[in-house]
Amino acid sequence: MDKPLRKIDHIMWDVNMPNSLVTITGMMTFEKKISKAKLRKVIETRLLKFERFHKKVILKNNKPLWHLDENFSLSSHIHHIALPGKGDYAILQEVISDLMSQPLDSSKPLWQVHLIDNYEGGSVVVWRLHHALADGIALVRVLFSLAGNTKEESLSLNLPEEAKEISHRPDVKESLSRMMDAGIDAYHNAQELISHPETIKDALKESWAITKELGNLFLGKSVQSTIYKGELGCNKKAAWSKPLPLSVIKKIGKQHGATVNDILLALITGALRSHLIKHKQPLDTCIRVVVPVNIRKKDEKIRVHNKIGMLSIELPVHIKDCGERIRYIRDKTELLKHSIEPVLIYNLMNILADVIPPKLEQQFAEFIGTKITGVITNVPGPREQIFLAGEKVKDIMFWVPQTSPLGVGVSIISYNNKVCLGVVTDVNLVKDTDAIVEGYYKEFEQMQQTLLHPEKK
Repeated sequence: MDKPLRKIDHIMWDVNMPNSLVTITGMMTFEKKISKAKLRKVIETRLLKFERFHKKVILKNNKPLWHLDENFSLSSHIHHIALPGKGDYAILQEVISDLMSQPLDSSKPLWQVHLIDNYEGGSVVVWRLHHALADGIALVRVLFSLAGNTKEESLSLNLPEEAKEISHRPDVKESLSRMMDAGIDAYHNAQELISHPETIKDALKESWAITKELGNLFLGKSVQSTIYKGELGCNKKAAWSKPLPLSVIKKIGKQHGATVNDILLALITGALRSHLIKHKQPLDTCIRVVVPVNIRKKDEKIRVHNKIGMLSIELPVHIKDCGERIRYIRDKTELLKHSIEPVLIYNLMNILADVIPPKLEQQFAEFIGTKITGVITNVPGPREQIFLAGEKVKDIMFWVPQTSPLGVGVSIISYNNKVCLGVVTDVNLVKDTDAIVEGYYKEFEQMQQTLLHPEKK
């Protein structure tokens, strides 16, 4: 039976444009070559248990509907290539950037898997998933449900009934629970405020600073013009970092009385500052970004759809001193822990999905774009090594969609006690994407120096 796209899923379908593809891209790397037959079997027995991966979008009376693809063929969703020559970073970067620049085939269910051989002697699996399917939290959870904690577990086809929704494996499930907690714990007060409107007045009285934050995204000034703002083209460029040790980031956070997330934001801030200086951009004030926030309840069963809000955060690229930037971010995020902005924006988006036509939805997205510079997403992945189709997953990376009029998107994922950074830019605006990653390395080195020489803190 056909079902209408609901709320934010509908918006994600409507705002997808040739130069602004609303597609999430993920990557898993393997030291050894992965078997296409085994990968296909995992996808067939695990991924296809999720109904939405069998459905395409059709239009009926100009309304998008989820429709079972009668001609569904798994082969049309799994692609297999080998990198030419030495199969290094530069070649894989070109392939992934090219994939990111291409829209998904809307005549089929909105996802693809690309098995890529000959990368540093092993394989890569690239996932491309349309945002209309679900938000990043739900999609990452789906992908981790395909994995196991051992080689045998990752190949097992005898899954319990509950695997139709989530992974049953303890470690992976525990990691996914942490991912949920990371998204919602900081905002449970906001849920309480929405549930009990009479308490909002008292809460806002207690912190006028919080009140000011709530209007920044919609009522604040448009952000200053930088190379990250402008008309997008159809070509995107992806870059990613080598893994950094999470243990060191935790030590840096402890030294500054800051959280791991604070340090990660500070690393990104330093990287963007260096990049802006390189391009002789003005550094008069902060740049504002949005962070997608999972607003599901802690015990809520994750289903494959969009249920996210947004939190706007200022990155102090104008502050020269690394330690001062960390303190600025630490103080800001502490304040924002009690912000009701994510829930308000989620509710607003649900209302807009019901009452405005697609053209106005696009205008609303562009209006939001005038208030921010980019999008930053941080997803905690499994703490331990995981396996897919019988092989160890070496590293995990993903990239946020590149949407108009934002020229840069930043993503961070932790896995197996390491942290990786991903950056995507629009080539019309930023061609030297790798320079942002280099700035990230330099900022990390500078922070490490404060551990060796506390007086530089």
